[in-house]
Amino acid sequence: MRHIFEAFCVCLTLLGAAACSEDPLVRAQISDAARRADYPKILPLNALLATRPEPVDVVALTGNLSSRAATLRARAARLRGPIVDTATRARMQAALERH
Repeated sequence: MRHIFEAFCVCLTLLGAAACSEDPLVRAQISDAARRADYPKILPLNALLATRPEPVDVVALTGNLSSRAATLRARAARLRGPIVDTATRARMQAALERH
């Protein structure tokens, strides 16, 4: 049992070391402009919180989505019906049989 634990620790260490290495394919995708760019400025949390949008009214949003979903379901049910009504289909079939 101890050998399994030691093997697991070795594998975990090797996996961690591999994760820290640089991938040349990822490095090649970084543009020169991005490499030359300055680090982004760190803003105080209060400034970020002041610019956040107002909270969404979940009850109103859910009601709106529910009514919209019901409308779409009703439309889908109408679209599942026959495209050509029975009388028109009979008339078209009769015309085909004449020719």
